[in-house]
Parts: sequence; C-alpha cells; structure tokens
Amino acid sequence: MAPLTPDPTLAGYAAFARRHLIPIVLLAAAGTGAGLIQGMLTPPTYTASTQVFAPATPVHPGLERKPNQRLPRDVTIDTEAQLLRSSPVMDRVAAALGVNRQGAAEAITISVPANSRLITVQVRDRDPERALAAVIVATDSYLSLRQQIVAGIRQRQLEALQSRIGVVEVRLDTLSKGSVRRDAASRTRRASMIRQINELERQVSRIQRQSETGGEVVRAASVPKRPDRDNNEVPVASYAALGLLAGVVMGMLRDRRARVPAPSEGAVRHAPEPEPDLSTRLGDRRHPRPAGAPRSGP
Repeated sequence: MAPLTPDPTLAGYAAFARRHLIPIVLLAAAGTGAGLIQGMLTPPTYTASTQVFAPATPVHPGLERKPNQRLPRDVTIDTEAQLLRSSPVMDRVAAALGVNRQGAAEAITISVPANSRLITVQVRDRDPERALAAVIVATDSYLSLRQQIVAGIRQRQLEALQSRIGVVEVRLDTLSKGSVRRDAASRTRRASMIRQINELERQVSRIQRQSETGGEVVRAASVPKRPDRDNNEVPVASYAALGLLAGVVMGMLRDRRARVPAPSEGAVRHAPEPEPDLSTRLGDRRHPRPAGAPRSGP
C-alpha cells in the first residue's frame, strides 16, 4: 500500500519558498524587466473620435405601390458604413496619416448603435494631432461623397417622375382627343389620370423641397489628451506574474525529481547463489569409489 501524501501546510509552503528562493526571484525579476522593456519599446497610440448623423435617403419616389407589394428599402446604415470605407475616403485618410490604404483601413474604426443613424468614426495614430486631422478628413470626405450620391439619386428621381408625368399627360391628351362619346368609363379613366398627374407633381415638389444636406457632424472631434493605454504598470505586473509562476513551476519540478529514487537506491543487492555442482555427484554414481578410498565431494 502506497504511503499517504500529507496535506500541504503553511510551513511546507515556506520551506518550498526557502528552497527555491533564488530561481523564483530571478525569474520574477526577469519578467519585470521584460515588462519594462515592452512598455518602453511600445509607442503610445491616441484615438480621435467624432459622430456623424446620416439621414435616411429614399430611393423609390414615384413608384406605384400595388396591393401586397413592398417598396425598396431606403439606404441602410450598412451602406453608409461602406461609404466611409470606400476608396476615395480611404485614400484621403491614408494621405493624412502618411500610410498606405491598408494602414488607413486598420487605423479607422466605424461603429453604429442599434436602431440609430448616428455613426461613430475613430482614427488611431501615434500622434494625437495627426489622429485628429485624419478623423476630420475622413468625415469631410464621407459627407462630400454622400452629398454627391444623394444629389445624383435626387436628380434621377426627378427625371423619372417628370418622365412619368409626360407619359400620363400624353395618354390623357390622346384620350381627350379620341373620345367622342363622353360615357362614364371615359370620364372615370380621365379623372384617374388627372389624379395620377397631381400625385406625381406633389412628389416632384416634395423632392425639390428636401434639404440639400447629405449629413452633418453632431459631435466634433478634439485632440485626444491621453493615450489609449494609460496604465503603464499593466505589462510590468503581467510579466512579473508570469516570471513568478515560472519560478514556482521550476521549483515543483525540482522537488519532484528529487523525490524519485535512483535506480541504485532502495534495493539491496544480493550475491547470486552458486549453482550446485551436479557433475561431481553424477561422476560418483558413474564411477563408484573403491572400498577404503577417501570420500570426496560434499
């Protein structure tokens, strides 16, 4: 039956620490030094942020909604985020940061709260002034690009509505000139066309009265005062803890190796017993000794 291992006590822990004090202290000091070196070699980064409001942009004025038919959705906020990451915006952000387009894409962060049209734009850089300039360039480029896209959508909407008004007016003129009989069906059809023309003209007026703005900044960016990682003691404490853990593990391995007996220990060596010499006995039986001869062998 194997002997029971005694429960660890405080005295046992203290003895363990005394036995392995030197490697534990050395590894903890090495971890602390590594944390200090990393903190000195890692440059601080600053993040400048701003918020932009992007109003919904309808893309379906003038469409006749039939029963059980869904109209196309407005421009979603996901589309707005893709505009912020488009090539024209990224090129200007890269020029402001002095990096390539890939570096600009990694430096910019875009987030949108749920059920909201507010877009938070953040840009990271080692220089706080450069981070501020880059986030301003990003928002200005986005709003300018969005304004161009919204203006193009409105122009196409107006052209589509005016074209439809022209088609309905031609049909109404044809119906008015070609109908000799003023029956109830003709009057009903003519009144329907007039109502359709009036509705299309109202939509044209509504689009023309829409604001020209394609979005606006609701929270302006400012120069970041503190770096993103302001706790310089975190890497030092983390690496010191890793060094301490490594020292404890090393001590446990050394104690375990010391408790394992060597192959020469714990076993008593016995000299091998000599095998009995059977040839002598067999020889005595094959050649019996003469009477009076001295007896040999055991």
